[in-house]
Amino acid sequence: MVRVCLVNGVYPPDVFGGAENYVQRTAVALQKRGHDVSVLTTTSESNRESLSIQRETRDGIPVYRFYPLNVSHRSKGAGDNILKKAFWHQLDTINPHAKRVVTNFLNKWQPDVVHSNNFMGITASTGKAISESDARYVHTLHDYSLMCPKSNLLRDMTAPDGELDVCEDPPTPCKVYAQAKRRMIGQPDLVIGPSQHVIDVHREHGFFTDIDSICIPHGVDEVAAKPGEDSLSPSVLYVGKHLEAKGLDTLFQAAEELPEVTFHLCGTGPYDTRSKEVAAGLSNVEYHGFVSDNRLQELRRSVSVAVVPSIWMENSPLVIYESFAEGLPVIGANIGGIPELTSEERGGLYSPGDAEELTITIRDIVFQSKCDRLRSNALDWARSHTMTHHINQLEDCYKTRQT
Repeated sequence: MVRVCLVNGVYPPDVFGGAENYVQRTAVALQKRGHDVSVLTTTSESNRESLSIQRETRDGIPVYRFYPLNVSHRSKGAGDNILKKAFWHQLDTINPHAKRVVTNFLNKWQPDVVHSNNFMGITASTGKAISESDARYVHTLHDYSLMCPKSNLLRDMTAPDGELDVCEDPPTPCKVYAQAKRRMIGQPDLVIGPSQHVIDVHREHGFFTDIDSICIPHGVDEVAAKPGEDSLSPSVLYVGKHLEAKGLDTLFQAAEELPEVTFHLCGTGPYDTRSKEVAAGLSNVEYHGFVSDNRLQELRRSVSVAVVPSIWMENSPLVIYESFAEGLPVIGANIGGIPELTSEERGGLYSPGDAEELTITIRDIVFQSKCDRLRSNALDWARSHTMTHHINQLEDCYKTRQT
């Protein structure tokens, strides 16, 4: 049995991204293995009591929360004021109050292992507190928040062509931001990346250059016994947040070129107004908004193929794992960690932002009788990437610090 503390900036019911769901699933799975598990995170409630650790139980897991002194909680954002955002990030990087709370908690709880995830929202100096403890320090990279205030390494206002663009040479303020993060996160004993890509990008930016790392893909909880049936008509499924960075405009252009293919759009977000407009204007586009897990399972087992059209460097999207677990092939943009998951054996790849290439790839799969083979391959992949397998690998990473 290992006494392990999982750390993340926010935790359900507060949710900002995929890291929160990952930490929750991992905590439950580890506890089922007999490990002594706790979660250290924050609360959005700002009052005198919340400045200190408050304990609750969620899904049978002890969860310890506190409010790190800042202008707002991460789940509520810092508004549109640039100066306010800059101050929020500065305090989030170096937060003496939060570091002190974390240090006191670790001294009291005495974990064998601290498995940190996203520091944004709880303070990067949490890493220093972990380094200064006696625990083994394992860190998982979920995004690019250690080097990019927006977490996605995408330029918008500073992009040369005025459009969203991958940031390969960050502007000076972002370089200063990253330097401060590097100083505050301490020295992990091991860094985990769900994709090799996210590890490589961090090293290219000067992070973890002399620290051991390992690529451990995420895991799926359940895998279907067999693939679903082919749909009566060619169809495509998009599931995820509706954001410009998700490449939805590329998908919409493909939909215009493929009137004989039905495009299902699931999810909500800042860009869903655009999604609704497209659905209203194209008879082959259906906007579902938020859907239940059961309805999502039905769609995944009835459509021809899923699409992940992102134009930002996704790490290792869970939506691909979940699709494969239902035997659904995936077409993905050839960017970030996406090509580490999908391929011609389980779907297809195309150049990000290239609507013509996406159109050709969709047509090639849904009209060439490839779906049966791709569905079977997707399901085989999922069977070798279960949560059980993932936890086995984590337990190896948690082994005591080597002297």
